[in-house]
Amino acid sequence: MQLKDSMQLKDSVRPNPPNLRYRRIWLLLAWGMVVSVVVLSLIPVEIDLSGGRDKLAHLLAYGSLSLCFGMLFGGWARQLGIAIAFAAMGVALEFLQGLTDYRTFEIADMIANAIGAVLGWGLAQTPLRNGLEWAERLIGTVMRKT
Repeated sequence: MQLKDSMQLKDSVRPNPPNLRYRRIWLLLAWGMVVSVVVLSLIPVEIDLSGGRDKLAHLLAYGSLSLCFGMLFGGWARQLGIAIAFAAMGVALEFLQGLTDYRTFEIADMIANAIGAVLGWGLAQTPLRNGLEWAERLIGTVMRKT
């Protein structure tokens, strides 16, 4: 029993996933996604996302953020913390939108953000967490062929 507990603890604080040759590039892209979400949340946007499509956009954006950072940082506890941070970011951005005269404050958007962040965390617990390693193998294969 003690070995199992120590293995779980080790996984919860596991350092970065192994073999990410392009880790800095992945981090740059991931932080670019964060900046994009923040900017797109706070600027005037004239896109029609009626009929619940805006909630789907929120869910996909925050799910993508959580999954992406979950692939970059190992351990379910750290990944869960990342998902919670993104859900909190979504709440904060909704409050900031309420301070503008061109965006609206919606609790439903906060819920969609949180659900997306949790779904992204959940996907990071599956083999999809290896997505960046798979991408790097594909890049290596393509580069060898040229």
